[in-house]
Amino acid sequence: MRDAVAEPVRVLMVLTVRYGKNGIANCVMNYISRLDPARVRCDLVCPNEPDEAARAMVEKTGGRVFVLQGRNRHPFSYVKKLSRIIRERGIVIVHAHGNSATLATEMIAAKRGGARVRMPHSHNTTCNMKTADKLLRGIFYGLSTDNIACSAAAGEWLFPKRGYTVLNNAIDAEKFRFSQAKREETREQLGLAPEEFVFLHIGAFNAQKNQAFLLEAFHSLLKPSPESRLLLVGDGERRASCEARTEALGIRKQVLFVGLRDDIPALLSVADAFVLPSLHEGLPLTLVEAQCAGLPCVASDRVTRESALTDLVTFASIEQADVFASAMTGLNRVERATASNEAIVRVETAGYDISQNAETLMAIYEKAARTAEI
Repeated sequence: MRDAVAEPVRVLMVLTVRYGKNGIANCVMNYISRLDPARVRCDLVCPNEPDEAARAMVEKTGGRVFVLQGRNRHPFSYVKKLSRIIRERGIVIVHAHGNSATLATEMIAAKRGGARVRMPHSHNTTCNMKTADKLLRGIFYGLSTDNIACSAAAGEWLFPKRGYTVLNNAIDAEKFRFSQAKREETREQLGLAPEEFVFLHIGAFNAQKNQAFLLEAFHSLLKPSPESRLLLVGDGERRASCEARTEALGIRKQVLFVGLRDDIPALLSVADAFVLPSLHEGLPLTLVEAQCAGLPCVASDRVTRESALTDLVTFASIEQADVFASAMTGLNRVERATASNEAIVRVETAGYDISQNAETLMAIYEKAARTAEI
């Protein structure tokens, strides 16, 4: 039983990717939003300025937000600054989020700053910085003390033949429940007719999310299903090239680029199906959210199977666009309210509810802190 008068564990979460509308940042903020300040005081380091909502969540735990730039360009200066924060804030646990052994940077800073628990968290099944990852693995393994992964596949990628704890990427499942009222209202706002079958994709426009391939698949799908529309949510360096590709394919009128949005639950209600053609994923929150909304889904066969928490998900090859298109064509409208109800129960039962997982994370922190004192 937890000591009711114990001081809160002092934790520093570190984002190694930019704060914004992306999976890792969303996951981190989901957890911080449910931390009990009587048990955990959580500081946050970001490579860019977060929004006021994020600051408020962190400050509610008694923590502070620090913006540290230059992680990759000026690593020695970054380590020095991060070490100082850890030392001055009396941090016991450094919980660093990323997808490669470049997390050795945070582990070095944690060691220098006096953090007894050094907790890297794997959020993917590969990385872009493969040379640096390979070179740093020895240092990384020597400094980390408690390994966390969002899925077994992500754990095996970053911690092969080593111990790790799977901590599910959790969501507020109820937030994504299907709403007929939101569907009708938002469809009208977007100019979507009731009879149009809408495929939805959510993700940053980058190589991993593979939107260029999705456009090829959607082009093939339009031949047998001309009433279909594709709704793309997100932004990034490849958005302009994707927009140009729709012009070249002659499908610009059938594809809606809506940018970054705050109304994701409404857009999930708008859609008839969800598509995720990623080249790799740890455990994508968007796919879990889509299931909570009762959406039939087609995901790349390179997405971890752990993300299929319901029978709404079909996995398809991304070797050929027409194969993925065929899987998309095979999706039909379902009775959304029923599918959403059933999916939310399945998601919560499977342990992906944020309240359950925040409790799990706090217990992990408390156990690690106690063990480190021995």
